[in-house]
Amino acid sequence: VAGAIGLPFPGGTLSEPTSVVWGIAAPGATSGVTGIVGEAPKRPRLSPETKGGVVCITGDSKNASLTAAKRAVDAAGNAMIGGAGNKILAVAEGRAEVALMHFGTSLWDTCAPEAVLRAAGGKVTDLFGAPLVHDPSRPGGLINDLGVLATGHDIASIDAKGRDHAAMAAAMRSDEGLREALLKRFTGEASNTPGANEAQATDIARSLEGAPLEASWVGERIAETLCGGQNDFKLTGYAAPETSAIRGLMSDACRLELVWDGEGSAAGMPSTVFYKKVNLGDLEYARTKSVTQPMKIARDVKSAGVEAAFLACEPVASALAAAGVKVPRCFNADLRPREDDPIESSFALLLEDFAPQQGWRSERLLSPSQARASLTALARLHATFMPAAAAARTDGKPNEDVLLAGVTAAIWPSGAYWQPDMQPASQMTELAQIWRNIHLPNFEKAFAAELPKDVEYASLGDRLQEVAVSVGGESHPFGLDAPSGGESDGWAARWRTVIHGDAKSANIFLRENPDEKDGWEVGLIDFQWMGFGLGAVDAAHVLCASCDPEALGYDETGKIVDERAGSALLDHYYSELITALATNGAAASVEEAAATWTREEVQKQYEAAVLDMCRVVFGYQWVRVKASPETLAANFNSMNRNSYNKSLPNAMWLVGECDALLKKRAGAQT
Repeated sequence: VAGAIGLPFPGGTLSEPTSVVWGIAAPGATSGVTGIVGEAPKRPRLSPETKGGVVCITGDSKNASLTAAKRAVDAAGNAMIGGAGNKILAVAEGRAEVALMHFGTSLWDTCAPEAVLRAAGGKVTDLFGAPLVHDPSRPGGLINDLGVLATGHDIASIDAKGRDHAAMAAAMRSDEGLREALLKRFTGEASNTPGANEAQATDIARSLEGAPLEASWVGERIAETLCGGQNDFKLTGYAAPETSAIRGLMSDACRLELVWDGEGSAAGMPSTVFYKKVNLGDLEYARTKSVTQPMKIARDVKSAGVEAAFLACEPVASALAAAGVKVPRCFNADLRPREDDPIESSFALLLEDFAPQQGWRSERLLSPSQARASLTALARLHATFMPAAAAARTDGKPNEDVLLAGVTAAIWPSGAYWQPDMQPASQMTELAQIWRNIHLPNFEKAFAAELPKDVEYASLGDRLQEVAVSVGGESHPFGLDAPSGGESDGWAARWRTVIHGDAKSANIFLRENPDEKDGWEVGLIDFQWMGFGLGAVDAAHVLCASCDPEALGYDETGKIVDERAGSALLDHYYSELITALATNGAAASVEEAAATWTREEVQKQYEAAVLDMCRVVFGYQWVRVKASPETLAANFNSMNRNSYNKSLPNAMWLVGECDALLKKRAGAQT
């Protein structure tokens, strides 16, 4: 991103030669290179009477919204100068820390100055923190109708409250007057929703062109999906409370609280939806990763497209609903992949919401009954897409199955983020060294105190490294970049199905329902790593990453009291799988299903999957989180981390299970 600003009168008089200030920064970078052609002007700091603190510059507009924005900045000093470029340049030169533009500037006024300021380490957005999108199709055209906020590189160190650019924008989003004046024409009337009076995630609730979502559009998408093209339901407004916002490294999301007209409210139209937006080109983390880890950023970009395409596939949604597998209904999918430049890909999804108001919740870890309910949902998912189920749907012609064709076009050829083809090859060769030099010193006291005496933890890294390649191939037998041959021939072909690929507790929503066998309805989210694989891999992930210690046989003191608890969960998964296969016609009866897809085979797949999971946990994840008993304790309350990264009993269970399975494998080969 490059820009140049010509200064015909750099010192304010006609006698001085002209100069040109320029800046250039890599896309998404927080700084770059600046320079000047000609003599650098020696211009004083604005508001010289201000002794310390932030200086904010604006024009002479008396606009009430601009006044409110100045109030949110709460600067120590204020100054007025003309010209959008002049204001932003003053911030880049350090003569002020904040510049606010009125609501009539155009993108051509701000584009070159933005490049110069970004190169100097500053930032430019609209008042609410959303990027200025240079897209001629943007509703509202090329006008910066939501104002402009520009801040210098050192704003946080100078501001009396220590606020950076993001915090300044958050202050704007908290200002009810600003929201009313600038956003109500988009969001409509939603003053009676629970979150209407708090700060709003108005920087997230945007189209891919950068404009705020319009209430009429949101309502039309929902009503058309639920009721068909002809309906009289009208959305009068929405709120996007900041408390619901998720600002991730690779995506942003928020809940929209909806207000329908009388008919829509009476008809039971949804009171909330979930909006998820992936625009990697705007995220510094993604830009940096594209340089430092190009293999992983290409993978991450593809994963965003996988989730969007999966949720947008109507045949898949219908089939899963029929099987009793709840995933968010997709009301709208805006998919813009860029194969020529993947990081410029963007996706936006308007989804059904597993909202707390409807009784849904996620758990830090899954209780025994919640683990069983989750395994039931996964078993039904797996059974739906197995080849025998496709054959049953098509009178023995699975290659003609519309459902299988639809999902194949949407998901990874091989699912699960930790599969060897999605990880560096060094994970296979450095396990022994990492275990010996890092994990053994960090955990040795805990291993000695917590593990059964027969667990040979000292040599575990060496033994796991010896089988890492083998168990990786067994657990993920289908090709990622090209077919492996196992898709249609060999032992794995009849087990080939669609797997979730990241069935951690944070991706499982639960709602109490006494009519369900284990008392819970299950809703699955986050399908970025969904692809073809073995169902036992998902089941193993639930046991390794998602279960509460009680579900694995521990008591409240952290001691194992039921050594068969893990096996019982796998028994439950298998029972639900063969039941679902009999129900969907893949087998004539549960007995026939059990004879065709045996428990012994599931056990072998599970064992390889656990060992393969240990490869990525010990070889990468524990290194990344600096795992130790102390860090696990510090992570205890985390909702998003996997169990072995926040619970010492779970970590010990995984080490013990790894040791037992390595010994079993070694014994079978002698």
